[in-house]
Amino acid sequence: MLTETIHTQLAQVVSREAVSADAPTVDGRRPAFAVTPRSVEELAAAVAELAAAATPTILVGGGTMLELGMPPSAADAALRTTGLNAITEYQPADLILTAEAGVTLAVLQQALREHGQMLPLEVPRPQQATVGGALAANAHGPLRYAFGTGKDLVMGMRFVQGDGTVVKSGGEVVKNVAGFGLHKLQVGALGTLGVIATVTFKVFPAPKADETVVFACADASAAFDLAYAVRAHHPAAAVILNEPAQARVLGETRGSHVLLARFMGAQRAVARQVRAASAAAAGVGAAAGEADLAAGGALWQKCVDLGWEAAAPPVLFKASAVPSELRHVYADLMRSAETSDGTVGVVADPLSGSLRCGVWPPAEHECALDARQSPLAQLVPLLQRARTISQEHGGSLEVQRGSVSLKTAVDVWGPHPQGLAVMRNLKRTYDPGHILNPGRFVGDM
Repeated sequence: MLTETIHTQLAQVVSREAVSADAPTVDGRRPAFAVTPRSVEELAAAVAELAAAATPTILVGGGTMLELGMPPSAADAALRTTGLNAITEYQPADLILTAEAGVTLAVLQQALREHGQMLPLEVPRPQQATVGGALAANAHGPLRYAFGTGKDLVMGMRFVQGDGTVVKSGGEVVKNVAGFGLHKLQVGALGTLGVIATVTFKVFPAPKADETVVFACADASAAFDLAYAVRAHHPAAAVILNEPAQARVLGETRGSHVLLARFMGAQRAVARQVRAASAAAAGVGAAAGEADLAAGGALWQKCVDLGWEAAAPPVLFKASAVPSELRHVYADLMRSAETSDGTVGVVADPLSGSLRCGVWPPAEHECALDARQSPLAQLVPLLQRARTISQEHGGSLEVQRGSVSLKTAVDVWGPHPQGLAVMRNLKRTYDPGHILNPGRFVGDM
């Protein structure tokens, strides 16, 4: 609860205007207040005060993925990182950029574009999504196949432990490999091990050519066959869309399934890759249609956004498998979905071995107070079956969006990992008061 003591203490370390009642509701819990520090020093001091008062705190960046994770076990305060919104260092010649956690991905990418560079980190709704939030959620898109995830792109970081201690990890030069990679623990930890303050990225020259080819396929089997054939021609990314996903990404349906293949690099090399991929498509009876640069970029962003739209959010889950086995997970999922109510849209990434599945409620439920609850009785067995088949093929399943009822019925993270004891020890070390996003991560951490 917000007390005069906490308010007074916070006002001494941040401006009084930085403490407000503007706190978001997360899975039915609304914190009593929000604090928005304006510097790393203020952030550390605010966390120290919250820890001293044993105040359970929800961490908030751009708010684009707040539904990720289990419902919080407690939430008396919200800590916003949007006040940390500066790019503090950028050395284009060295391919290094350091940004505060509250910088949006759109602002960061624009700064890079001005120097012909890019950060290949694709996140939902980049106009709102922040650097810290994206890394805490381990958000990424199909370009992970060519460039890796956030853990591969982050060179160094400053973060604030749950007691207010500022920790610096990693380096600020590409070849620096000294020390332990403590910053990598923060990527995907959902803010439960600390509050990301600043991040140093390695960035890349923007490609001279960036071409997307849309292949219309007769069925899912042909789409997967083509994806594995196209892999030999070195695409930067490739995804398969079923019909409902096509309608949301392409605005039309071009076939039972489509494969989007993206080629990035030198002009001549990309042209050669596109020709070779088109020849491979002809071999399986797929029709190819090219998208221009602007349209191609928009298509990939829509693929990343699918299921994370701000309005009328569906149930969303992500399943994984050994890449060569993903087709079996997809086929089983589609068979199970035939008995489900609503529309099931899938973006499958056969090169990285993952798929995202959005379940939109039937039209008659779209205006319900919580539309995602209506097909609950059908969704639970669907998710359980999808989780089982993913595990059988070397993967896992994570529920990313859904009602509190659904999250209660199906643990969003799945069975506890073998390393849970180690994870809990890390939680005690980095957040001794258990105040940061309590209950939201694996094993109620």
